Amino acid sequence: MGVNSKDLDEHGYALCGCCRKKFFMSDLVEPCEFCGKWFCKSCAREVPAGHGHGKICVRCYEKLKRMDRK
Repeated sequence: MGVNSKDLDEHGYALCGCCRKKFFMSDLVEPCEFCGKWFCKSCAREVPAGHGHGKICVRCYEKLKRMDRK
């Protein structure tokens, strides 16, 4: 799975799926295990226990943490 054109700005830089900052492709971590958007290193989180494994974006991490509190 690669970064698609909607994740690139007009100059071809990749945009983080969370913070929307511009990055070179080498600075993006990987796609989120839940939403599939690519994210930068500062928006990366480990999947919370009980929800699988791998890396997820900060938005999905917060959603999972809220679900766990209910």
